[in-house]
Amino acid sequence: MRKTGLLACVLSVTGLIGAGFLMTAFMGKAASFSTGTAAYRNIAENVEATGDVHGENSKTYYSNVTAPVNYYELSVGDEVKGGTMVVGYDLEDLMTVREQAELTAKSAENTMNGQVKASDNNQAKFNKAASDIEVYRNTYALFRLANDYINQGQYQDNWDTSCIAASLNKDIAEKTGSVNAMSAELEKLQLQLTDPEVLADENRYKETVDNINRTADKLEELSRDIGNLQSDLAGLPPTNLSPEEYATTVINGNWMSDIMRNWTETSTLKNTYENQILNSYQKEQLRNSYDLSALSVGTAEENLTKASAGVSAEFDGIVTESYIKTGSVVSKGTPLFTVESSRDMKVDVGLSKYDIGKVSVGQKADIDIAGRVYTGSVTEIKRLAENKNSDKAKVTVCVKFDEPDEGVYIGIEADVKIYTEEKQGALVIPIEAYYADDAGDYCYIIKDGVVEKQYITTGVEADDVIEVVMGLKEGDTVITDAVTDEQIGKRAESK
Repeated sequence: MRKTGLLACVLSVTGLIGAGFLMTAFMGKAASFSTGTAAYRNIAENVEATGDVHGENSKTYYSNVTAPVNYYELSVGDEVKGGTMVVGYDLEDLMTVREQAELTAKSAENTMNGQVKASDNNQAKFNKAASDIEVYRNTYALFRLANDYINQGQYQDNWDTSCIAASLNKDIAEKTGSVNAMSAELEKLQLQLTDPEVLADENRYKETVDNINRTADKLEELSRDIGNLQSDLAGLPPTNLSPEEYATTVINGNWMSDIMRNWTETSTLKNTYENQILNSYQKEQLRNSYDLSALSVGTAEENLTKASAGVSAEFDGIVTESYIKTGSVVSKGTPLFTVESSRDMKVDVGLSKYDIGKVSVGQKADIDIAGRVYTGSVTEIKRLAENKNSDKAKVTVCVKFDEPDEGVYIGIEADVKIYTEEKQGALVIPIEAYYADDAGDYCYIIKDGVVEKQYITTGVEADDVIEVVMGLKEGDTVITDAVTDEQIGKRAESK
């Protein structure tokens, strides 16, 4: 441990008093000092701290089911063995839940299968009705076409007859008009024969008679034509259907009535069947309902399996927390107990900002519990500095025991010495010979039988020695007793 400038000052005063006494009692004799020698050796620097013992592995166990606890016998401080069942559950309620889930799933399956089968049947009926409708539509069209053919043929015949009759009537009318005109002309000619002048004129008379004869011939010809035309008109075919055609149209009409009735009934059934067919979304909903119920069965079975297995400790350890008792009804996720490992153990110590920089994972350490020393090593350095029992934030460092035994108790206080730096073949002097003031590090040496003050450059510091990097050489004699600057230059010797 380094001595400060203040301590050096106090020692100087003490040295003056001692020096005066020595000079008075032993005037002219060399002063005798306890000394050490600068020598090469291996040196290890260390950091010391105090912490509490814990299991390296700590686990809080939680309930993985919701059920009553029918077995639990642990208390805080009890030891448990890895693989031992610690918590047992009452299975009756979970068995009931599983049975209910199975019944619900079976019901959902039956509902899904029944509705899908009914939908498939309605789909088949819908398809049959749609096919029948096409048959009715085509058959009706055939009968309608047959009647339309008969009616259309009759219509054409009636049209043709009407056209011929109109032409004949026109010709008859024209010829009748000509007859009327010629009859009037004939009458006028016949009146001329009574005219004395005509009678007196032989040529006029003969001419008139010739005209009368020609007109009479034309009237006779026209009369014959009119008779022939009237005969043709009377000989035109009738405009009504024949008895055979009428019978055919009646039969066809009856068939069409029957077809239309069946067609209408089938269309109604088709719409009914269509409304009872499940679409893809409805089928998916039924499947989802069944899957959910099947999942409930799986969950219930899984919970029953977990409860049957109970809760077992995963490693040897000590119970540090206990949250339940036999008879408790716990929910899934409820904490049950906490175990810290008893095979793998550690000490958690807090280091300040001055020491944490010297420590790294893997460094060796000694762990002292009530005078019993165990070996260990640094396994973890936390990344969080905390204020626990000090005003200064400290970083937690975990030091694992190499071989803990039954004398190591969880929660007990332990002193830890971490060997932070080790150097092979360093030149060292006893720590008692080391001083420091504002000017630097120094020591007192005996050289040529005289006390000298020697400033040095130091390196690694251990409990009993400190490395000297510069200022001394191997074999130099250093004074380990209290010395002051007043004794510099005085005769001295080793005790």
